[in-house]
Amino acid sequence: MMLPRRFGPLSACLLFALPLAVLGQTQAVTIPFPRSGPATVGLSNGPMLVRSVVLKGRPVAHDYRWARHRRGDTTLLRWVFRVANSGRRDWHARIRVRVYSADEHLLASNDREGEVDARDWKDQITVWTRIHTLDYPRADHVRIEASFFPG
Repeated sequence: MMLPRRFGPLSACLLFALPLAVLGQTQAVTIPFPRSGPATVGLSNGPMLVRSVVLKGRPVAHDYRWARHRRGDTTLLRWVFRVANSGRRDWHARIRVRVYSADEHLLASNDREGEVDARDWKDQITVWTRIHTLDYPRADHVRIEASFFPG
């Protein structure tokens, strides 16, 4: 049986794409909502490592007073992830942050992709989320998903 000529290059492309698909995996972890200081994340795949996260932009007392008068008031939170790449080539990481209350209501969600240079042990990827200011005290835990793939 003769196969058409286009199947040869197509099968070669699939064979080379298969290892890249295996490398591009998604991992997830659930951590308590960080009230102060850095929180350990510990996600890794191949040479990539997401070490920890620091939450910045927390609302202060003045923000709560303002939000009581304006129900739609939101606070912009900045999740600064500490990442490392011990490999010899650049890698990409797409990090998704989902903030939940104790009763599993989704309070905030966003994702962002960043490139980490080869042999860079102290890089950052920042994800911004917007949460209703009055919902901030209800935040209980965070689901963090990271997809890693070579650049």
